[in-house]
Amino acid sequence: MHIRFFDDAQSKEDQLRSRLLKTGTTTIGFIARDFVVFATDKRATAGFYIAHRNTRKVHQIAPHAAITIAGRVADAQSLIDVLRANARYYQIAWRKTIEIKTLATMTSNFLFGNKYFPFQAQFILGGVDTYGPHLFNIDLFGSLTEERMLATGSGSPIALGVLESEYREDLSLDEAIKLAYKAVAAAIRRDIGSGDNIDVAYISPATMFRELSSNEKRPLFENFVRPFLPS
Repeated sequence: MHIRFFDDAQSKEDQLRSRLLKTGTTTIGFIARDFVVFATDKRATAGFYIAHRNTRKVHQIAPHAAITIAGRVADAQSLIDVLRANARYYQIAWRKTIEIKTLATMTSNFLFGNKYFPFQAQFILGGVDTYGPHLFNIDLFGSLTEERMLATGSGSPIALGVLESEYREDLSLDEAIKLAYKAVAAAIRRDIGSGDNIDVAYISPATMFRELSSNEKRPLFENFVRPFLPS
């Protein structure tokens, strides 16, 4: 009976993970030199229904930290509120910014503590602290891994194909922004769950969190999206 119970519980976890992987979205993050770049599409879907075409999927947690979301939006936004409050509390209590690894571990512990009623979302959390740039993958059960390149959502296999073919650790900031945009644009062209527009943000020691404006993204749209639009 104990073995069957373990198998049943494991099966439910696998089913939830599988359902999350099918969530329509594309979010990516990667490290180059001393900065972290994020890019996401902006389409929110419920199955094949497009619920919203201008959804924000990359969020600033603190001046030096940000997170991308894939999955159930309400669950993700609740967690983001918790992380922002705790990052601010840490700043006030210890009079220093929270380290990215500490913030990632806090996120992992929070999700693991709610594993029986899980937050159905997957996160890419990254930023720059005194130890340099960091990037973490965190799933709905709190599993935590540190990586240099990540993609989540239904468009992630396509985005990873672009990233793996062109990524270098010595990319300049401009090259990294172009690659991030190009990877999500490729996913949008081939994944029905991703679409509408692309957000790009980065965190560097010089600027901390910064998101590209519409004017800054216009040349990227002309290069990587417009050539593939129906004439």
